[in-house]
Amino acid sequence: MFRLYNQNQTMLLPPSLVECLPDDHLCFTINDIVENLDTSFIENSYQDNGAPAYNPKMLLKIIFYAYSQGIRSSRKIENSLTENIAFRYLAANQHLDHGTINLFRQNHLKELPTIFAQIVILASSLGLADFSSISLDGTKIKANASKKNLFNKEEIKKITDKMKEVLSEAETIDKEEDKRFAEKRGYNQIPEDLIDAKIRKAKIKKLQNKLNKLTEASQEIDLKQKKAQRLSQKETDKTNNQTSNTTDPESSLMKMKDSSFKMAYNCQFTTANQFISAYTVNNDPSDTNSLPEMIEKTEKTTQTKIKQTKADSAYFTKENLNFLESNSTEAFIPDTLKESEEKKERENQVSRFNRHRFQYNQETDQFTCPEGKVLKLIKINKDSLSREYRCNDCHECAFKKLCTKGQARYLQVDFELDKLRNKMRQKLNSPEGKKTYLERLSEIEPVIGNVKHNLGFTEFSSRGQAMAQVELGLVSVVHNLIKIVYGLKRNEVKRKEVNWSNLMKLEKQTMI
Repeated sequence: MFRLYNQNQTMLLPPSLVECLPDDHLCFTINDIVENLDTSFIENSYQDNGAPAYNPKMLLKIIFYAYSQGIRSSRKIENSLTENIAFRYLAANQHLDHGTINLFRQNHLKELPTIFAQIVILASSLGLADFSSISLDGTKIKANASKKNLFNKEEIKKITDKMKEVLSEAETIDKEEDKRFAEKRGYNQIPEDLIDAKIRKAKIKKLQNKLNKLTEASQEIDLKQKKAQRLSQKETDKTNNQTSNTTDPESSLMKMKDSSFKMAYNCQFTTANQFISAYTVNNDPSDTNSLPEMIEKTEKTTQTKIKQTKADSAYFTKENLNFLESNSTEAFIPDTLKESEEKKERENQVSRFNRHRFQYNQETDQFTCPEGKVLKLIKINKDSLSREYRCNDCHECAFKKLCTKGQARYLQVDFELDKLRNKMRQKLNSPEGKKTYLERLSEIEPVIGNVKHNLGFTEFSSRGQAMAQVELGLVSVVHNLIKIVYGLKRNEVKRKEVNWSNLMKLEKQTMI
């Protein structure tokens, strides 16, 4: 015998969508939190005229839940509103088209950081994260642009000049033929695909659009170069600042984790207890210059003074360490050579002519090499305040080949940086320093893994840095919402037992 199976069985009362889902389903927590968010900045952006708009909170719930399931396409979200029970519950059985969803995402989520900040402070109010100690890291996310559309200024000028010439000639011919023949043309007078005036004008318009994109790309190169000059960054790839992409001019060619080169954005995160406390998108392939901005963003978002910052060697610079010190923030950041140099010291493989084997005389401001040769000061770099020393007697030294491949041995020394490096190494090698820095691995690496692998965020679907910022913001919000759900489960707190209304009121007072 089998159980009764009748697909045409009618019901006396319509089923409740709530009863079709388990009590601890993610969509219920998203619903509760969004209902208590302050979304007035979105609501105030609507106008009173025209047909009534969809409720912004409903759209936020739908988009947040969609991103939590790795669904970012507005068309797939539209399909889910028909096929998926959780989506239908959040939308109250309203069926939105993909255009409405996409327009909302483009037009009303520029202030998403305000919502993100509310959720971050909610996590703090629930006791799930302490944002006074953070970890910082970045990851490259592929842009919605192809590498084949990457040009430098010389290439752009060459193509632009050619296109302007073609456009000018086409428009001149078009006007002359309109006067002479109007709509009467012979089959052999012009190419077959250009006989129709509408097709011809469409081709000209397409060419003009491409010309506009090339102009935007050229302007973006100028902006990148100005930015690089202001930052005075050593790590920035100068070639990258001389190129731009016509599909997404604000993206940059970056080296990805698999060593391939793709058009991408650099996504920066700060985290605490695997909660994202701040995020940003930039087109700088190097992580180095992001530290001050991320610290300031984190303190503004969390309304918390940062006491500790943990980051990898990409962020180790004299400027960053001085910034953290002036901000009264303790840094745990190793230098790029720490691991390799300490390994050589442990294995007694340090060269006799290693820079640290040279003796410095503070009174004479000179170095003496292991063979007794003197290196004198020849230059002081104004930008970094580093000092360059050179030996003039290397040609007489029997050990010259072991010391240098050049004609003379040079030393470039930054005494302030050396002092900071030695102090940092001592701190990181202490038992407390090792323990604190090790926390970074469990605080931020799983976050980036969840964003890229579990949430499937490996490529931007929109173009331009502003919309890339919105996309990353949505992913960051969703990551934190999921962490809140698992945090409550871990603490054995049921969703229905949480007084969301009171918590959000407390959170709003904290933000004020």
